Amino acid sequence: MSAENPTVRSRRRAEIIAEARKLVAEGGLEAMTIAALEERLSFTRGVITYHFENKAEIVEAVLDSAIAEINDASQTAIHASASFPEKLQAMVKQTVQGFLRHREAARILISFWARIPVDPHAAGLNARLYTRYREAAVKLLKIGQSSGHVRADADLHAVAAVIVATVIGVVTQVYFEQGSIDPDNAVSESIAGILLRLA
Repeated sequence: MSAENPTVRSRRRAEIIAEARKLVAEGGLEAMTIAALEERLSFTRGVITYHFENKAEIVEAVLDSAIAEINDASQTAIHASASFPEKLQAMVKQTVQGFLRHREAARILISFWARIPVDPHAAGLNARLYTRYREAAVKLLKIGQSSGHVRADADLHAVAAVIVATVIGVVTQVYFEQGSIDPDNAVSESIAGILLRLA
């Protein structure tokens, strides 16, 4: 295949990712196949495999795309918040809401968990995501230390792990049993407890 114009390449890649996200959101990872993408897109399997070597690459791109949108919304909410407690609440609430709005991201993560013992690639993607979220939480907690909201001897890495656990715990409960809990209230209660512990 001849080399594509970079603009065409970016556009086609984005189209493939967008359609793959829809397929995963509608039917899970099993529904997202190269054949299903070919059916929905205006180009052939050859074009799809020119942009992505295999399904695993597409899945990674879908997850990265959804996570980027979730992170952008979270960062916007953090920057719009004035105090550290508001920033922490915004970070966790927006991340939870982001996963709930982007069902494809939640479906990919949940499907990864079942594959982690036998799939090093899935395990690596999962670990990378958790690491990124813990690092972002530690960065925000350091801001809290600077503003006096977080005591100097607090174990920021342990607190970051609890923050990530809150996000994953709330998202999975809502995902598996819709309507079982109010995610915003659950986040508020969790953050209130974390803030009390950090003071």
